[in-house]
Amino acid sequence: MNDDNTVWQPIEPTVRYQMKKILVALVACSLLLTSCGATTRPATVTNPFSAGNTPTANPNAPPGNFLYTSSTEAMFLAWVNDNGALSGQTQDAQYGTDSYGNEIVNSTHGSFTGTLSNDQVSLNFGGFLGVSTITGTYSNNTLTLQIPTKDGGVGTFVFVPATSDEFNTAVSAMQTTANTTNANAAASAATAAALQSQQQAVTDANKAVSNDLSSLHNGVSDLTQSANFDSVFSGYATDWQSMQNDYQTEVNDSKNGCADGNGVTVGGDLTTIGGDDITFGGQIDTINASYSSMQQDITSLKSDWQALQQAVANNASGTPPSNYQRSDIDSAIANGNNALNNADSVVKKAKQKRATYDNEANSLNSQAQAIPGRMGC
Repeated sequence: MNDDNTVWQPIEPTVRYQMKKILVALVACSLLLTSCGATTRPATVTNPFSAGNTPTANPNAPPGNFLYTSSTEAMFLAWVNDNGALSGQTQDAQYGTDSYGNEIVNSTHGSFTGTLSNDQVSLNFGGFLGVSTITGTYSNNTLTLQIPTKDGGVGTFVFVPATSDEFNTAVSAMQTTANTTNANAAASAATAAALQSQQQAVTDANKAVSNDLSSLHNGVSDLTQSANFDSVFSGYATDWQSMQNDYQTEVNDSKNGCADGNGVTVGGDLTTIGGDDITFGGQIDTINASYSSMQQDITSLKSDWQALQQAVANNASGTPPSNYQRSDIDSAIANGNNALNNADSVVKKAKQKRATYDNEANSLNSQAQAIPGRMGC
């Protein structure tokens, strides 16, 4: 009878059989760890996080199978006792974070040898737990090991009889915690991203409306300046006066006998007034371009104002607010429409005035060309 109250046969085949069962159990643990999302690492791992609460002993656990658990770690240890000479396997699962900050459960496994004598245990893990040799006691089916902890101290870790299924249950609980934490973190990140997107939408919409208002303001100025024919009609007036002067010369010459060819000059004046018509057309093109741009500015402002209102309504944080009021938009659109209406009026009057110049110039030219014929020259 050994210290763990288990009768061990000293013959070698039985030892090999027990070790085979331990390996099967540890392989099952590894497979279950993988299936529940735990990650595996090489045997060179960090020390246990801290000493945890003693789990409930399972009186039906196979001899030499022990479990330690805490909220952040579960360790399963299984040994074969050959008259005080111990050999076995261990599986360790620790709760932690990966390089991306995600909660994970890391799984490692290793083998050990050791001795059990007079309730004193000495186990050699070959560096698996950060140290080579760990000591402790085994009494009343409870294994107590003194294991270095991450903070540099030594913790008391209590192992009780348990099965590999109980180890997997402990690991599953940690994995559930990790999954829940990750899901909550992902949800929080998604909420933050959505809020940032909503806020950015308001910022972008404010900028779009600002650009529209600036463009519309400049457009009003451009269209107002373009809708002016003073310089064009100054040219008409000058050329019309020259045509009248040349016609009068032709009339005066006809009174002295035959006209001396000023009718040709009057025809040239008509061509010059035709050049004024071309200048007039160029001014119309300039006005039309400003007019079309103004209409587009008004359309863009209406659309972007609606987008800004919607972005503000969708923004759960309430910040940033809209930089503009409805009155700002209405005032800008009214100014734009006034400029359009003014341009329409100016162009309409200008076309009528141009038609008057053209009609009078054509009539005067016809009269000038008829003078020589009436005189029989």
